[in-house]
Amino acid sequence: MVDYKDYYKILGVDKKATADEIKKAYRKLARKYHPDANADNPGAEEKFKEIGEAYEVLKDPQKKQRYDQLGSNWKQYANAGWPPGGGGQSYSYDFGGGKGFSFGDMGGGFSDFFEMFFGSGAGQKSQGFNFGGRDFTGRGAGAPRKGQDLESSMEISLREAYSGTRRSLRLQKDGKARTVDVRIPAGIKDGGKIRLAGEGGASPMGGASGDLYITINISGHKLFTRKGNDLYIDVPVTVKEAYEGGRIDVPTFDGKVDMKLPPRTQSGRTLRLKGKGMPGLKGKKPGDLYVRIKIVFPEKMDRAKRKQFEEFLKGYDENPRDNIAV
Repeated sequence: MVDYKDYYKILGVDKKATADEIKKAYRKLARKYHPDANADNPGAEEKFKEIGEAYEVLKDPQKKQRYDQLGSNWKQYANAGWPPGGGGQSYSYDFGGGKGFSFGDMGGGFSDFFEMFFGSGAGQKSQGFNFGGRDFTGRGAGAPRKGQDLESSMEISLREAYSGTRRSLRLQKDGKARTVDVRIPAGIKDGGKIRLAGEGGASPMGGASGDLYITINISGHKLFTRKGNDLYIDVPVTVKEAYEGGRIDVPTFDGKVDMKLPPRTQSGRTLRLKGKGMPGLKGKKPGDLYVRIKIVFPEKMDRAKRKQFEEFLKGYDENPRDNIAV
């Protein structure tokens, strides 16, 4: 016979039982069969596990719905793509002669389904059938499903993220080691993922291998700070440059760029260089580079320059805080 676990019977509740009734039944049985209270009963621990398994499914509305459709093997067949389109629907299939079959009408789900088609000894011999091009075999088997997806991570510099780069990744698969070339596109964001199709785990049922997802971590930079596709940089200027204005050089990943500095530029003012930020992915427009001006006073001056500077300061007696009020 096909091994079918009736979770309702295990908990002693009706199929129409409410969530509170299911919880109440579980707590009562869990206290009764708890291993600590049944030192002399070797079967209590197994019963306790069975009760927990039943409650884990029936307390969750989504799991309960799938169990009602697919039976105690609900998780295996849900992973294999059954029922098509997800739970909550009854799917019917016509096997010829106008005789239909609906999974939603079966109390035992797939367990009863296999027994109905192949008899109680179906598990002794591998037999196959096909639904809509999807092959199933024998007792307990599901559609050949994709292998497990795997995850890894890789660290690159902000400059590499700006220009794009390639890295070699050493993989161990099916007992064999090989090197895979990983292309990292320009403009990738911190935490972005790259998918290597078919480089994940092997399928346990002869299906396609899973995929390998590589998370890209971008290290910090000594000059630039990134926000989205925009870059930010502090650029020092002299007192004279800030006062008179003019042209200054601003570093970018593509080399220095000439930028106009307006006269009387205050320290902390931010100017924008359009399109000089990070490249946009998939044809999107690039970000901008925001230049924050930082006025730097000379740390060392000879006597003559210091005297000139002090004379300038004597003539500058305006208080910039006069108009500040709370």
